[in-house]
Amino acid sequence: MKEPDILFLIGGPQGGGIESAGQIALKTLVLKGYSVLGTRDYKSNIMGAHSYYTIRARFSRPGAIRFPVDAVVALDAESILTHFTDVKPGGLFVYDSGVLKTKIDSIQPMEKALKDRLKELFASKGLPPITESAIKIAEENGVKLVPLPLRELVRKLAEKTGASLTSVSKAVNTMGLTAMMYLMGVEPRCVEKGIALHFAAKKKVVNINVEAARLAVEYVESNFGGPRETLPDGPHRGKKVMLATGNDLVAMGKLAGGLTFQSYYPITPASDEAIYMERFRYYELSNDAREKLGVPKLGTVIVQTEDELSAIMMALGAAAAGARASTSTSGPGFALMNEAISLAIMAEIPVVLTIWMRGGPSTGLPTKEGQQDLLHAMFSGHGDNPKIVLASGDHVEAFYDAIKALNWAEKYQTPVVHLLDKYLASTTTSLYPDEIDSSKATIERGVRVDDPSEDYKRYAITENGISPFAPIGAKDMILTGLEHTEEGFPTEDPVIRDEMMAKRRRKFETIAREIPPEEKVVLHGDPDAKITLVSWGSTKPIILEALKLLEEKGVKANFLQIRVFYPFPVKEVLDVLTRAETVINIEQNDLLQAAFLIRGFTGFTIKHHIKKLNGRALWDTEVVQAVLEILETGKEEVVVKGGA
Repeated sequence: MKEPDILFLIGGPQGGGIESAGQIALKTLVLKGYSVLGTRDYKSNIMGAHSYYTIRARFSRPGAIRFPVDAVVALDAESILTHFTDVKPGGLFVYDSGVLKTKIDSIQPMEKALKDRLKELFASKGLPPITESAIKIAEENGVKLVPLPLRELVRKLAEKTGASLTSVSKAVNTMGLTAMMYLMGVEPRCVEKGIALHFAAKKKVVNINVEAARLAVEYVESNFGGPRETLPDGPHRGKKVMLATGNDLVAMGKLAGGLTFQSYYPITPASDEAIYMERFRYYELSNDAREKLGVPKLGTVIVQTEDELSAIMMALGAAAAGARASTSTSGPGFALMNEAISLAIMAEIPVVLTIWMRGGPSTGLPTKEGQQDLLHAMFSGHGDNPKIVLASGDHVEAFYDAIKALNWAEKYQTPVVHLLDKYLASTTTSLYPDEIDSSKATIERGVRVDDPSEDYKRYAITENGISPFAPIGAKDMILTGLEHTEEGFPTEDPVIRDEMMAKRRRKFETIAREIPPEEKVVLHGDPDAKITLVSWGSTKPIILEALKLLEEKGVKANFLQIRVFYPFPVKEVLDVLTRAETVINIEQNDLLQAAFLIRGFTGFTIKHHIKKLNGRALWDTEVVQAVLEILETGKEEVVVKGGA
């Protein structure tokens, strides 16, 4: 049997239960034994504007979403107008039949540019600028229409449950979702189990939504008939599965890695990481780990600060006192931390900075995707500012990299910048027990002196550049951002300055030498392939999917994933790139920042580039199309533009 590959989206107004509908769908499909991927796309206002959740499910884990999809659920007029061209011929378009006469210009949250494009399209076909015109075009494209009278169904739901219209109105998301999943062959009882699992702590909400699902199924059966066949169960049915976002997994990794202090100032998309930790701040480490760390049973302290500078300064204070410390932010917040990053480098304070990238510059696209902070991470902080910069490529890497970052920070007494992005932050995937295992967390704290002698020197000059660390309070000591002697006394002496600069440089050379090559870069695919794709961060699973699609088309390529950017893995990168006949760089920034670093550190110039700049997730299919275009035409740059 060919592996099912299901792809659909549900769209509606922000605040209208779109996130809940997506999560119910994910849980339903997991209960049926599928591996899933779900990504949430939303705008930066709080309520009303268009939001949608895209889901892919199959037996093996999906690495990417792609368009067109098999089905769309559109719960309002804006969703109809945004996604009517996103469905494959023969696919399902489930929508609210009560909004067909809605005029485009009356939809307040919709972007004017989109309105203008739609009006131009409809006029070219002799159609009026209303929602119904989109439905007619979808039907002409061979899409199966499934109109639902949602207002009527909500009224019936209120009568059946005895609840008010207001209290049951949000259940339209469940109605639309259930109608679509039923027609795709998912048994209603599975959807009901997904509802019960999602709203487990709210019995009344479960009852209302289960009743809403049943009303939707009844209506669909009466008006459209049932599905042609039932969707087969997947191989993971009955197995233990975890659904988690990148935010969740970084939080779990930090907790499993012995984090004792986290500070943050709320910012999208970083806040969810700290919020997750706040829910589990009494997380109990194993007795062995707690004994090694001296962690009190209380667990991790999480502090919401008044601004980003306070967040990093509190983390530095905690780290200097001996805590395992981190802070979490996004690009604009990271910009406000620059002075403190320099302080951490000069004072040799171990701290992890988790950076969730989004579309910039400035406030930019605060809820959209981007990879624009790589150079910022590399060169943040004034003066000579060597630090470790680590980029995670997927959910599993995010978990273990969070642990690794804490270890490296303390072992080398330096800031570690852990780069992630909005796509990982708000994308949910299914994970299995052998993939995420906190018992594999090895905690390294470096050379520590808990009871320093009278002649202890905090900045002792050593051969490897790493001085024994004693927490402030263990004895009288000076911690300063000024250049200093071995004891920490401020100095401007030229000889001592040279010695201290050389000490810090040796430490960085030690880091470069001790991080294993396999942790710096990973080559995916056949090492002898003549085409090499180069990228970093969350493009990893998308490019891995693209490699399979390229092979089906007779194109053999491999993928060089850069994991550690600072210290830059010069030899490892050159070994791969110089073997390839064609090298294609893939990034979600306009300046091609990774390619810039490759050229700067190795002298190798990459001639071909694929980039995506519109803030939407990269698709595997557009990577394939762009690679083929480059191979056929020799183009130096292809900008892909998919996404609503």
